[in-house]
Amino acid sequence: MFNSYYLIILREQIIVSAIISTQIIPSHRCLSIHELFNKTLVNRHLLRRIKYYHIPRQARFDLVCFYDDVHFCLCDLFRRTNRFEFDHNMTYDCRGYNVCENGGQCFMDDPKCPTSTACVCQDCYYGSRCQFSTKGSTLSLDTIVGYQIRPNIDINRQPFIVKVVLILTMIIFILGIISSLLSCLTFQRENSQTVGCGIYLYTSSITSIIMFCIFTVKVCLLLMSQLGSIKNHVFMYIQCISIDFLLQILLSTNDWLCAWVAVERAVSIFQGVHFNKTKSKQIARWIICITLLFNITAYIHDPIHRYLVDDVDEQRTWFITKFSVSFQLHDWLLHLFHFSIPFSTNCISTLIIIIFATRIRSTIHQKEIYRKILREQIHQHKHLLISSSVLVLIAVPRLIISFLFECMKTARNPWLYLVGYFIAFIPSMLTFFLFVLPSKVYKEELIKSIQHVWLYET
Repeated sequence: MFNSYYLIILREQIIVSAIISTQIIPSHRCLSIHELFNKTLVNRHLLRRIKYYHIPRQARFDLVCFYDDVHFCLCDLFRRTNRFEFDHNMTYDCRGYNVCENGGQCFMDDPKCPTSTACVCQDCYYGSRCQFSTKGSTLSLDTIVGYQIRPNIDINRQPFIVKVVLILTMIIFILGIISSLLSCLTFQRENSQTVGCGIYLYTSSITSIIMFCIFTVKVCLLLMSQLGSIKNHVFMYIQCISIDFLLQILLSTNDWLCAWVAVERAVSIFQGVHFNKTKSKQIARWIICITLLFNITAYIHDPIHRYLVDDVDEQRTWFITKFSVSFQLHDWLLHLFHFSIPFSTNCISTLIIIIFATRIRSTIHQKEIYRKILREQIHQHKHLLISSSVLVLIAVPRLIISFLFECMKTARNPWLYLVGYFIAFIPSMLTFFLFVLPSKVYKEELIKSIQHVWLYET
């Protein structure tokens, strides 16, 4: 029997109006007698064993408490042990008036005449009554960081994590807009759209600009609603069902567009001189329309399952997503599909580019060493490989966080999921750095586009 008990505070007299602030530290863990005594002593009858309970405190100055099957022992400053009976299987249900949901434990401030209760939630649940869940393959920013925002308190006095979110949002917005605008200047030119890749990347740049603007608005509205600045429920409900829906569509669309870029590059290497540029542009326009329509259809269920909930106890409003068990599985499979297919496509396309480029070159130059040709092809197609490889590396943490963890265990420690949430925006931020800068052709088109804009302005 090794339960996790910690001594938080010990007082001889109750001070009703006191505000207690303390920390749970490892040295205040209450040890089991199995950790203090040998097996021979532990297996003795309680009456024969209990007379030795003063020894641990005398031997260990840092010991603050310990316990056995039926007793709990507190150690004072005089190295004495105070023992009392303790029920390890106690049901914390506030004497049958348990207001806590989803298996939460209910605690009273006074066992005889309680004036208030508090809930301790099970893993994956939060809220004053444990009424909200963090289960799901993707979590909104409301769930991840909303609980950290303190109502009616200015920004300067908000928790550290809230300030981090604001700083990261500004960084993502500034870098994302700059990267997307430069990409738009590059891929809007006719020479950049000689094949389908340019059209995919031009569309991705436009959707990225829209996405970064919506994301910034999302963070501002979340902060304002939790601080109590927004009171209009109709407005709050509209943004609740629309903003996350739009963000999901735009993020997924960008992932698919990057995958289509990788596919077309692999096809062009495979077909060589037989690659039809005109046909690739026609196919690209059709695929973009189908991809956008497919993503809208795939996520159309999300707004239907979003709710606005007023938390009377904490005096704030929450935006929550509530799925049935069957629909939760559907949502998980949907996100897995939208993530794994573009991810796999990038991986496979990268390998195809290297293998077929090397095979073609080795066929032409049979006397050259295969390894030497492989190195040359990697160097020649490095701008293709860099983009695909970086996208794959960024996708791995998202995969681990989103699908290997069942839920966010507690709303009070959301750092891991916050990292996973922001990682999703990195590929859209890096369009310019991954596709324009490594390519000599695209860099030349960017310079021409900037010169054209500069001459037009002057």
